[in-house]
This record gives sequence, C-alpha cells and structure tokens, in this order.
Amino acid sequence: MANRIGHNSGMLWLTRSYNYVDKDPEIDRFRTLYQKDRIKEADLAVLAGLSGSTVTNMFGGRTRRPQHATFAKMAGALGYKYDLIRDDKPNFASEIPKAREERKAYRAMLAKKKERAAKRNGHANGHGKSNGGSR
Repeated sequence: MANRIGHNSGMLWLTRSYNYVDKDPEIDRFRTLYQKDRIKEADLAVLAGLSGSTVTNMFGGRTRRPQHATFAKMAGALGYKYDLIRDDKPNFASEIPKAREERKAYRAMLAKKKERAAKRNGHANGHGKSNGGSR
C-alpha cells in the first residue's frame, strides 16, 4: 500500500472543537476588583442596586455584553468612577447593611403600591369589579 492520506486511509482523524464565548473584557476587570476587596457577588449586587441574577449571570458567563449602566453601578458600589479610578475605599462593613435596608424599604414600598393598585381595581387578585353581566 502506498502512503494514503484521507478518509479511506485507515487512519483515525481526530478533531477538537472549542466553545469560545465572546464576552466583554470589562467583566474580568470587575471580577478582579471585587475579589480583591473580598466581597461576595450577592453583596456587590446589593451595594450596586442590581438583582443578584444580573451579577451572577455576568460573572458566570451567561451575559456577554452587560449594559453600560450595570458597569457604572458596580463601579460606584466599589468606590470607583466608571473608568475604574478609585476615589476612596468605602467602608463595606457599614455600607452593606445600609444598602440592604434601603433595598428592603424600596421593596416594601413597591409591595404597598401594588396592593393599593389592586384595591383600586376592586379585587385583591387584580381583576376588576364585576357588575354581574358579561361585556
């Protein structure tokens, strides 16, 4: 047999596939910064006023291109301007509980607002008042 090359040569062809995820390099910069300050993702979300899933998805690789506002909020929470120049290091021990309380108050306000809207519509489940007939 001559030196045959190809699919019929009896040689085994191996291929490799790579799952390359195209993501914003800013994500890695922010990961380095919050890990350097030893802050948990959940605490970063509370400080920045973001949902926990937003931060988790961003650092977990499910969000490829976060919005500019997301980066700006996280930079502010870490004590940086968005171009990542730190003004002064915040006191995380006092800021995290304060941010949690503000978030709790905001959620309570939203719940009251939703409850008032449901009462205004007639029923607690949000359906309007029934006049006994069909429309």
